[in-house]
Amino acid sequence: MSCSYLRFMFDPLYDEIVTNTSDLMVYIPRHVFIELILPLSIFVAVMLTLFLDWSWMPISSIERESGQSLEDAKKNLFGEVNS
Repeated sequence: MSCSYLRFMFDPLYDEIVTNTSDLMVYIPRHVFIELILPLSIFVAVMLTLFLDWSWMPISSIERESGQSLEDAKKNLFGEVNS
């Protein structure tokens, strides 16, 4: 009786079984994108929105009166108080 050694990789997070090289070539880039590039790009977009000075963008007086400015939202978020 011969004991064969099965080579496969199982990912319990996504319930995927990778059994050959072609599956692995699809698996790795997909997971690199889902677990690294996508969250990192979302993080960078949020940080750019919060930490860049967007006051240089011209907006109309109607748009300015219609809602809270980004500066006010930042102050409320970070707890800064006007002196």
